[in-house]
Amino acid sequence: MDKKWNSETFWLFYQQLIEDSNLESMADYPQHGTTCRLLHSVAVAYFSCRLASALGIRFHMRDMQRGALFHDYFFYDAQDGDPQHRNHWSRHPEIAWRNAAKELELTGIEVDIIRTHMFPLTPRPPRYREGAMVTLVDKGCSVYEFFKRKNPYPRLARRCVVTESAG
Repeated sequence: MDKKWNSETFWLFYQQLIEDSNLESMADYPQHGTTCRLLHSVAVAYFSCRLASALGIRFHMRDMQRGALFHDYFFYDAQDGDPQHRNHWSRHPEIAWRNAAKELELTGIEVDIIRTHMFPLTPRPPRYREGAMVTLVDKGCSVYEFFKRKNPYPRLARRCVVTESAG
């Protein structure tokens, strides 16, 4: 398990992942209205780690951060009305997992986070506390983004170098 979490460690690890993957390209796709998918994923990862740290329970923070950053790792606009994207909410965890696995060697915790984050809308519940945390925070961020249409995470957006042009 990882040492105590801090924001600077989060951002250093994030920068490394940006260099090692196509994560940054998720900024090109909308998520929950006007939020881009990259900013949504950064928010889920950041707040999952922040909440886990505040609870004082030991978590695998790097696995949780990676799993959260890649939980919506698909490269199409799910809101575009395309019939091929029907049932997207139940199919995209597997798509995200396959895409992430093509670029990164994933741990069991990371796979679990990506594949189960839509529970209870999908039948498979998380096996690890990291997956449960990301699942809950993802739901909270999604609701927040839906209602806070303009600039939902200004501080995070500045740090992850996202321009809100998607959507």
